[in-house]
Amino acid sequence: MVKVTLKPASLAAFESAINKFAAASKQTIRDATLEQAALACQDAAMFTPPLVKGGGGGLSNGAKKAGERAIDRDVGKVVVPLTGGSNKTKAARVIKRLGSLALNNNSGLFWKLASSQSSIISANSFVARILSLNYNGYGTDWGFKKARNYFNRIGSRVAANDFSADAGFLQSPSEIDAAYKPIYVRTQGRLWKNGRNVSGVKSLDKRVVERKADIDTFVEQRQKAVGAIKSGWYRALMSLPKPVINGVEKNAGSKLRAAGWITKHSTVPGQSVTSFSDKLADVTIRNLHGNIFGIADQADVLGLVYGNRVKQMPAKIRNLVDDDIKKFNRK
Repeated sequence: MVKVTLKPASLAAFESAINKFAAASKQTIRDATLEQAALACQDAAMFTPPLVKGGGGGLSNGAKKAGERAIDRDVGKVVVPLTGGSNKTKAARVIKRLGSLALNNNSGLFWKLASSQSSIISANSFVARILSLNYNGYGTDWGFKKARNYFNRIGSRVAANDFSADAGFLQSPSEIDAAYKPIYVRTQGRLWKNGRNVSGVKSLDKRVVERKADIDTFVEQRQKAVGAIKSGWYRALMSLPKPVINGVEKNAGSKLRAAGWITKHSTVPGQSVTSFSDKLADVTIRNLHGNIFGIADQADVLGLVYGNRVKQMPAKIRNLVDDDIKKFNRK
């Protein structure tokens, strides 16, 4: 839930603006408030990430694509396909994994990995020496002891410290999820912040996925959730009574209503509470997940919403006056 705290000056500015807006647009305070609440829902979705590069455009397909690219980038900070990069890079990954398994005394998975990556190993004489290929000890307890002693000497330069003793190559999207989720939670969903990689995962410490297709599937699964947080504002909008303007119900917030990549989601709850009297209109709108991981605070969503509403109401009044003048001149 997003908690709204307005400074007295900003609250007074908003209340003054909406009262003037109601009077100038010849609406009741009830309908003017409902219209602005609906538009505030639209603004909140617009200002909530993802946004297009450079900011803004939060309801556009460009924002959707930006969110999808961010997921692809963040997953790539944690996992890497075995087939990715040069032979030297792939060999370095194998060394890192073998070092971890050797130092954890896991001979079974050590030799299983060595066997499955024989093409990479045979193409790199350094890796071959590590595996005692030149000592006739490949696959034996003696050969493993020889390799373990070697890794003990070079220590942390090859040991993948973040990996458990029996961690091998990841074999499925669910295994990728198990590796990715703790880092996602630790970084509060922000593996890339202010242009910097803050995942804490070094290049050679990335978990290796045997099939790139599994990474693609995992990324596609996560990309399906793009727009879900914004959709809580759509749910709040839909819970509002419609304002009645000149005797006709209006679908305020049409841009948000038309953003199908947002409105398709139904898992994020949004709600509104309204109370009206002859002189008072009180409307509360809530997106119950709208500030998850502090996303709204970081983007100053609520400050932007209130600022935009105070700015847009006079602009609409001017448009209404201009329309009246044009109608008068046509008579």
